Amino acid sequence: MSKVHQIKFVKLNKTIDIIEGESILTSSNNQGLKLPYSCMQGMCTTCMAKIIKGEIKYIHPPDPNSLTKEDIDNNMALLCIATPLTSLIIEELED
Repeated sequence: MSKVHQIKFVKLNKTIDIIEGESILTSSNNQGLKLPYSCMQGMCTTCMAKIIKGEIKYIHPPDPNSLTKEDIDNNMALLCIATPLTSLIIEELED
């Protein structure tokens, strides 16, 4: 049985449930959140957000040039290719 995790978006002040294995971005937008995105391949960083609490894994590895060491050190994640491993608190970037 698939695990379901609660995902809280700080700035939108919304909490949704996402099944482990599904893209955070796709699932969020399917539930009406309208998060920003462009390439859906883990390259462009349009969907980047900060993971405040919790753990993710990538469905497939991000493009090696998309996240800097600083981004990774600051818990930035590409939501288009990320799936939750635990419940998450995510801080979206400013538009």
